[in-house]
Amino acid sequence: MTWKEQLDKAIASVKDAADSERAREIADRAKSTASSLIEQVRTGAVGAASSFLEANRDPSSLEVHFLNAHLTILSPSEGISISRPDAATLVISDGNENGLVINAAADPAFVVEQIGSVSQASGNTFDIGAEDGVNVVVTKF
Repeated sequence: MTWKEQLDKAIASVKDAADSERAREIADRAKSTASSLIEQVRTGAVGAASSFLEANRDPSSLEVHFLNAHLTILSPSEGISISRPDAATLVISDGNENGLVINAAADPAFVVEQIGSVSQASGNTFDIGAEDGVNVVVTKF
C-alpha cells in the first residue's frame, strides 16, 4: 500500500468517525455550551475570567496556546479552522467568511480585526458568525 493509499484510508476513517453518533453528541454538547455561555455573557451573569473557566470546563472545547494567545473555542461547526498565515498571527474562521485575526506576538495578545459577522459578547468572548450563536471563541490575553 502506497503512502497515498494509506492517507486516503486514514482520511476515510476520520470521516466515518466524524459521522458517528458520538461525534453528533459532542457537537450537540458544544452547541449547547456555546449558546449558554453567550447568553450568560450577554446578560452579565458571567465575567471575563468566569467565561474563560466556563468554556474550558466543556470537554468538547478546543484549547489553543500560541505565543501570548490563549484561546478556547466552542464550536460544533464543521468549517471552523485555525491558521497561522505568518509567524505571529492566528486566524480563526468559520468557513463562511467570518473570523478573528489575532496578534499572538504582542504581550498581551489582542484581536487585530473582526472579519464578517462577528459579535463581541464581552471583552474576551466573541461569537463568530453571530447569527447562530454557536461558534464561540473565548480569549485570555
